[in-house]
Amino acid sequence: MVYTSLKVKDFMLFWLEKEMRPRITSGSYKTYSNIVNNHVIPAMGNIRMMEIKRSHIQSLYYEEAAASVSIARLVKTVMNTSMQYAVNKKIISINPTIDVALPKQVEKKTYHTRNIDTKKTLNTEQVLTLIEASRETPIHMQVLFAVLLGLRRCEINGVKYSDIDYINRTLKVQRQLGKKPNTTAEDFPAKTFTKQEIGLKTPSSYRTIPIPDYVFEAILEERKVYEKNRRRRSGTFQDLDYICCSTYGRPRSKDFHWRHYKKLLEDNGLPDIRWHDLRK
Repeated sequence: MVYTSLKVKDFMLFWLEKEMRPRITSGSYKTYSNIVNNHVIPAMGNIRMMEIKRSHIQSLYYEEAAASVSIARLVKTVMNTSMQYAVNKKIISINPTIDVALPKQVEKKTYHTRNIDTKKTLNTEQVLTLIEASRETPIHMQVLFAVLLGLRRCEINGVKYSDIDYINRTLKVQRQLGKKPNTTAEDFPAKTFTKQEIGLKTPSSYRTIPIPDYVFEAILEERKVYEKNRRRRSGTFQDLDYICCSTYGRPRSKDFHWRHYKKLLEDNGLPDIRWHDLRK
């Protein structure tokens, strides 16, 4: 690279592909790519890296915050990370994002607090209805893991029986299923591209969770079903140890639950909330 003539758009694309893509999940990569291509580059892509000023960053934040607070926060994250990389690689000498805050209308999130919209959550009675109704569906364990353990859907699909401490009744969350960075569908057997074991989203995502008695008993019952399927399909069963799996032992895709979940909500008169909102 000739740094003196390097433009923001060329640097951002290089940073995105060479630095970030190998390190982050496919979902995070899509988010970063959207921010870079649809927000950062249109706003300041033709500016040379050597000429970036704090005023450019501030203008970008103001423009994005006027349209969407959530997008503005993502833009700030992308700019902070990418510009620090540029400093580390001696592409620029000073990080122009330092001390540049989002506009005042963007309220700063309080550390480790969560604001819950009651219109997007289920009350206790509705949660019990959902759990009971899910017993007759293939997603009963997924519902339990989401509602009572707060797992993300890709984490749920990655949970194995070996992750369970049967003495202390705890679950160690240590993987998720998804796409491996820098790979294509041709790199894997059919129907497994999005079901690869990958690392969790953040360091804090690796955690040990106490298992409620209700969930623990359900895991034991699900193990009986697992063993039954393994015996009767000894020639075709894939003994991969996943709790949420098909009758052939194959891992579930991240969207497997969708049709069953929507039908559960409709059939039981429950609010049409997102699956992710079950974790609240």
